[in-house]
Amino acid sequence: MKHVLIKNIKPVLLSALLVFPLSVSAAQAVFAGGSFWVMEALFASRLGVTEVTAGWVKTDNRASRRQAVRVEYDAQQINYGELLTLYWAAIDPFDGKGQYCDRGREYSPAIYVQTAFQRRLAQQSRAQIALAQNNRVKTRILPANIFMQADERHQQYYQKHPVLYGGYRPMCGYPSERYINARLRARAPLATTAQ
Repeated sequence: MKHVLIKNIKPVLLSALLVFPLSVSAAQAVFAGGSFWVMEALFASRLGVTEVTAGWVKTDNRASRRQAVRVEYDAQQINYGELLTLYWAAIDPFDGKGQYCDRGREYSPAIYVQTAFQRRLAQQSRAQIALAQNNRVKTRILPANIFMQADERHQQYYQKHPVLYGGYRPMCGYPSERYINARLRARAPLATTAQ
């Protein structure tokens, strides 16, 4: 009888783990998409995002690093698939050498995945973009690496320096919040965590 009870509970526990992950990393995501000031402003304004930290992730070259943001979120309010959809709407996925006026490896786009689940969703969404645009996506999907928090002067830059940030973003060519929100309304999420 004990064996039968455990056998019947296993699927319920497995489905509960898929809906409510136990690990802290399931509520974190790391994205690189050009300037970490722009990426921070993008994610910080979303319902369910609890904290966004600007920083760098070491690249495969020992001396270089890539600007990125670590996004902490409440998975019951916003899921990883929705974060991916927001990310893709804000970047140029076909430019692997930087984003808009920010050029070089430090500004190149990448998604740093922490779990197999994140990797699968990132790969699915990248494949959908490539198919829809009939173009090769240059955004890399990489395993999570050491995240180094940027100095305090870089945190919440868009709030601390609204005039400077307000001039930098459009002058550099980054899409406006209005444009990004219109793109989000025009399509369904590219990846979903719904079962």
